[in-house]
Amino acid sequence: MPAIQLPAPIRERLLLEIYRQANELDWEFLSNSERTDHYRKWIEDPKVGGILRSFGEEKDARVWIKDVPMKEYARAQEGIGNYVRYAVRRFRGAEEIVQAAFGTGWSMKPDSISEKPNHCYARGDDATRYVCWGRAGTFRDLIWAALNEAIDAPERPAVVITIRDGETVASPDRRRQIQVAAHCGVDLTHLHRTMIPNPNYAGSVNNGS
Repeated sequence: MPAIQLPAPIRERLLLEIYRQANELDWEFLSNSERTDHYRKWIEDPKVGGILRSFGEEKDARVWIKDVPMKEYARAQEGIGNYVRYAVRRFRGAEEIVQAAFGTGWSMKPDSISEKPNHCYARGDDATRYVCWGRAGTFRDLIWAALNEAIDAPERPAVVITIRDGETVASPDRRRQIQVAAHCGVDLTHLHRTMIPNPNYAGSVNNGS
């Protein structure tokens, strides 16, 4: 646990500010070096590091930023976890994944979302099926998760490769993914997703809008 412990109102304000900036930066597309640079900028920012240094040392402030808000940022954009309300924009959620994988007659089984990788169970046609999803770079993890599920599940599992605005999957990579999934007995879908304004955004309340 990070050494810095914050009063709830200050913690809330910091989470909103960091996620606001991460949204403007399109954090998911930054290189490792660009992210490192921006961690330094956050430490120097009076609205972020300036506040955190009032409660601990600079090294602890950096750890807090990395291990609290940014560790959860990608999950929050997926609509998963306790930090969803701080994300300015997010994806539509697991229902979009389920319907892309299985069709409009299917819906997510309540309380079935989990992670590593992101996955859930879907219900439809008197059956329950497993689906996991992630970006193309995680395909190996996704196919392995689906294979492990297939061993015990009566229904064929599915993998959804998610592609967001600004991303592409090269045709040779897409073909190979399709071939691997077919060989493994796993359904595969490539889904282009667009982010939407977060309907649960806490900043709307704080801004009085």
